[in-house]
Amino acid sequence: MIRTVGIIAVGNEVLVGEVINTNGAYVASRLSAYGVSPIMQMVVGDSREPLLNALTVAATQCDLVITIGGLGPTQDDMTVATVGEFVGSRLIQDIELTQAIAARHSRQPGWEASVTKQGMVIEGAQVWPNSAGTAPGQLVIGKSCTLVLLPGPPREFKALVSESLEPWLKTQTDRTVVRDTYTVFDMGESTVAHYLAPLLTGQHPRTGIYASPGRIDIRFEDNGPWSSRSTVTTRRAAAWARGLLPQAFYRLAGKDRGAYLLDALQAKGLTLATMESLTGGLVADRFISHPGASESLVGGVIAYTDALKVKAGISESLLEKHGAVSAEVAGAMAQAIRRETGSDLGIATTGYAGPTGGDAQHPIGTYYVAIDGPMGIMERSRQVHSNRQGVRTAAVETALSLLWEYLELPLEIEE
Repeated sequence: MIRTVGIIAVGNEVLVGEVINTNGAYVASRLSAYGVSPIMQMVVGDSREPLLNALTVAATQCDLVITIGGLGPTQDDMTVATVGEFVGSRLIQDIELTQAIAARHSRQPGWEASVTKQGMVIEGAQVWPNSAGTAPGQLVIGKSCTLVLLPGPPREFKALVSESLEPWLKTQTDRTVVRDTYTVFDMGESTVAHYLAPLLTGQHPRTGIYASPGRIDIRFEDNGPWSSRSTVTTRRAAAWARGLLPQAFYRLAGKDRGAYLLDALQAKGLTLATMESLTGGLVADRFISHPGASESLVGGVIAYTDALKVKAGISESLLEKHGAVSAEVAGAMAQAIRRETGSDLGIATTGYAGPTGGDAQHPIGTYYVAIDGPMGIMERSRQVHSNRQGVRTAAVETALSLLWEYLELPLEIEE
């Protein structure tokens, strides 16, 4: 049975950073779903000796070794020859494969040599046809491990992963990984880690937290021969976490919050408008990014300066008394945009993104979000320690959370 995998990306362009190795991350994620643990990833250039060294290291520690790249028609594509040398097998011309590649190949100068090279396979290998390109994948059973050769272009690579690698893998493992992801939007990583400390040290399920601007994803993962048992384990852990955390704990099932909120607004027959200072249109963009946004989003105003806020309907006396970064002004902005557009709901944001500005009461990273609607004004404030873009992104997520709460939407979305 396959339990562990080593991943080797091949190519000078990957080694020097001209191309980011997204393929490695993708296949590692897919393998994890089958209970196969990635224990190493390496990047080597288009050179025989470094690849042989990497194969030697991976083969001594892994059940499966996957190479990515170096299967093309040029002289520096040497993965097939090097892996053949590593396992002690010669290369042979696969006539049927060569004919299939020739039928799909262009007729530019040098095409015959290209077809011939890509039709060479390791003797004894199982050949996986490439539906998205020409270079096939290959499965080779070595003395100490199994090796899989996959092409580097992402479109071809992903096609072979889904069409060949994953179906084969299902026959090579008896374990199922259940992975549940939940999200918190209005807390920092260290705070989440503090509340979830008892869970982070456990193994059944394994719990990890993953931070990005404005959001913390909390992943519960368990693997075993019975997926139903693992599902119960992860759901119990999630229920415990929900009781520990003082903020909303979402299970989004991979859905985009902007799209989900649009659907909810349309279902309720509600319209929305925005007045943004700090976020400069980013809140509106989260809705406009999705088709059909005009059914619910009326429009928005970017009122960045105090002068424009006054023109948009905010009183000068309110700005002078409380300052532009305040709950009072955020609420007035939400009211103003709702009044001016005739929308059912108005959302507003204001704050200090930095690196300058702020004061003792409102340091850099402080922001306010407000919603005005039939049930009155709802406001929320937060202080975020991040760079300028991080603060703005966090404010957008808080605005979406506030709208979610205002609409009384469920925290768990069904898949």
